[in-house]
Amino acid sequence: MVAAVCTVLSLLLAPLSYVGAGVIALVTLRVGQRDGMLVMGGAGLAAGLLAWLALGSPLPALAFAIMLWLPVWLLAVLLRQGVSQGLVLAAAGGLGLLGVIFVHLLVPAPADWWRELLREILLPMLERRDVHIEPAVLEQAAQLMTGMVTAITILGVLLSLYLGRWWQALLYNPGGFATEFQGLRLHRLVAFATAVVVVGTVVAGDALGTLGLEFVILAVLLYTVQGLAVAHALVASRGLSVGWLFGLYFALLFLSPQSMLVVGMAGYADSWLDFRARFGSV
Repeated sequence: MVAAVCTVLSLLLAPLSYVGAGVIALVTLRVGQRDGMLVMGGAGLAAGLLAWLALGSPLPALAFAIMLWLPVWLLAVLLRQGVSQGLVLAAAGGLGLLGVIFVHLLVPAPADWWRELLREILLPMLERRDVHIEPAVLEQAAQLMTGMVTAITILGVLLSLYLGRWWQALLYNPGGFATEFQGLRLHRLVAFATAVVVVGTVVAGDALGTLGLEFVILAVLLYTVQGLAVAHALVASRGLSVGWLFGLYFALLFLSPQSMLVVGMAGYADSWLDFRARFGSV
C-alpha cells in the first residue's frame, strides 16, 4: 500500500515515487526477488486502480511504476546476490544505454521529436509567464533531452535503490550502507569504455548524431555518483565536518551544471588514481 499510494501521489509530488520504489527495493533486498516481485505486482494493481479512480486512467501510474520499479527490482536482485555497489552502478548505466538505444529504435530522429514537443508544451508555458527563449537554446535542449531524461530516470532508480539499502542497514546493519557506499568504485574497464566513447564522439562529430552525446551524459551521471562516494569516504576518514558534504550537494542541486561535471571528472579520475587508497580512507 505504501508503494501504491506513493506512486499515485508522486503525480502531485514527484519525490514520493522514490519512497514507493524504495519499499520494493527493501523487500527484495531483505526477503528475496520473489517477494519483491509480488509486492511490485500487487502495488502496481493497486496504483492502477487508485489512478483510475482519481484520474480516469490507470496508465500514468502504471507507466511510471514500470519505468522505475522494474529497474529498481532488477538492481536490488543483483545487490542481494552479493554483487558489489560498483558493478550495480555499472548495471544501472547499462540499463540507461539500453533505454537510449530503445528510444532511437522507436523514434528515428529523437531530437526532432523533442523539438516539436518543447514547442508545443514548453514554449506556450513560458510565453504565458512572459519568458522568451532563443531558438538556439531550444535547439540545444532538443539535442540533449533524450540523454537528460534517461539520466534523470537512472538517477531516480539509484536513489530508490540506495533508499531501500539504507533502510535495510538501519534495521539490520547500522552503518553498513555508509561503509558500502564509501567503497563504491566502477571497474577500470568502464573507465576505458567511457574514454573510447568520449573520443569517438569527438572524432565522429555529426556522424553519430546525438547518440554519442547521450552516452556521455550517462557516463557523467555514473562518475558523479562515484565522485560522491569518494567525497563521503574522505570526509569520514579525515573526520571532517559534514558541512563539506552539504556544500557539495548544494552545489550539485542549485549551482551551475558544471559542478556535476567537476564531481564526475573527480570520480572518473578516481578509477585510475584511487584517491581513497592514496589517502588511506578505504
